[in-house]
Amino acid sequence: MLKNNDMNDFPDIIKTGIIDSKQDAFWHALSHETSGLQPLDVLIITLPMQGSEEAQLQKMMQACKLDPSSYNIVQVKEAEPMPWHQLRDALQPKVILLLGILPQQLGIAAQFYMYSPNKFNDCVWIAAPSLAQLEQQSEAKKQLWNVGLKPVFVDKTL
Repeated sequence: MLKNNDMNDFPDIIKTGIIDSKQDAFWHALSHETSGLQPLDVLIITLPMQGSEEAQLQKMMQACKLDPSSYNIVQVKEAEPMPWHQLRDALQPKVILLLGILPQQLGIAAQFYMYSPNKFNDCVWIAAPSLAQLEQQSEAKKQLWNVGLKPVFVDKTL
């Protein structure tokens, strides 16, 4: 049987910093990120686009035989948390292309193979470097096309 003073031997977990307050962002409602967007099969989550990056993304999607009305783009600042469960519920994608965004940034505790299709949460995920990095690394862009985009969107093997 515990005596009253025995309770002092246990740490007060209520006041410990087990989970950092920055994790609260995963429970805040999305507002401007999804406003005006309708559910579509393809969701592109990218760092904010600059300069020629938007044109590069459009060329990539054209090569995938996708027109702008068939996909949603959500731009997320580097290291800014974005709640995946809310994106999923609002936009209902089947294929997600991550460009410079880590799964952990979306509150997902999983690792994805780069460039390759990954199945997670009833969706196909393709993780790749940012558009800026792809512009500078032609080999990375080629690998993304051959291993990830072409099989999913052109060959439709998944």
